[in-house]
Amino acid sequence: MDPQASAEFDRLRREATKLERHLEERVGRYQQLAQSLTTGDDSPFGGPSSSFNSRNSSSLYAAEAGMARHSAPSSGGKSSEALNEEETALAADVNRTISSMTDLIERRMMPCAERTGRSQHTLLVKRYREILFDCSADFKKTSAAVARKREQAELFRGANTGGGGGNGGGGGGNGGRDEGMEHLLRERSAIGNSLRAADDVLGQAAEVQSELRTQGSSLRGAQGTMLAIAANVPGVNQLIDKIRKKRNKDDIILSGVIAFCILFTLWYVLG
Repeated sequence: MDPQASAEFDRLRREATKLERHLEERVGRYQQLAQSLTTGDDSPFGGPSSSFNSRNSSSLYAAEAGMARHSAPSSGGKSSEALNEEETALAADVNRTISSMTDLIERRMMPCAERTGRSQHTLLVKRYREILFDCSADFKKTSAAVARKREQAELFRGANTGGGGGNGGGGGGNGGRDEGMEHLLRERSAIGNSLRAADDVLGQAAEVQSELRTQGSSLRGAQGTMLAIAANVPGVNQLIDKIRKKRNKDDIILSGVIAFCILFTLWYVLG
C-alpha cells in the first residue's frame, strides 16, 4: 500500500464530498424551482394565460415530471423573468458541478484508488459514481419537465394570439388552430410514451448487463479455483508415484526373504 497515494485519495475524497453536497443542494433547489414553474397558475414562462392553460397545464406536466404538487414551494412573488433567469443560472451551475465531479471521479479518484490497492477506496469511488448518476438523472428529468412546460406555453401563447379577436369566421379559424394544437399535443404525448418505453427497455438491458457481469465474476472465480486444483495435481501425482515405488520395493524385499527361506528349508531337508 502506498501511503502517499492514500493521503492523496483522502484529499480527493474530501473534495468529492464537497462537490456531492453542493450538487445535491443545487439539484434540490432546481427541483423546487421547477415545481414553481411547472405547477404554478401564474404563467411563469412569459406568455398570456388562458382558461385551457390553467386547467390542463399544471396537472399534465406535474404528472409527467413525477412531482408532488403539495410540496411545491411558492415563487415568493418573483416575476416570470426572474424565475427564468434563476432557472437558467441553476441549470448552468448544476451542469458545471456534474462536469467537475465526473472529472474528479474518473480522472483522479479512480486511478488513485487503483494505486492504493484498497478495496474500500474502490467502493467509495463506486458510491460517488452512483450519487453522480442519481443526481444527473434527477436533474435531466426535471429540466425535461421545464422544457416541456416552456413548449406548451409557446403553443398556447400562439393560440391565444391567433384567436384573440375577430368575427364568426375568425372563430372557425380558431377552432381549426385548436384542433391542430390538440393534434400536436397528442403526437407529443405519443412521443413521450415511446421515450418512456425506451427508458424501460434500457433499464431492463442495464439489469441484464449487471446480471451478466455478476455471472462473469462467478465464472472467473470458478476458473481460478480450477486452476488452483490443476496446479496441485502434479504434487498429488508425485506422491502417488513415491507410494507406488515404496510398495514395489517392499514387495521385492518380501519376495527375496520368502525365496531365501524356501532355499534354506530345501538345503536343510536334503542335506
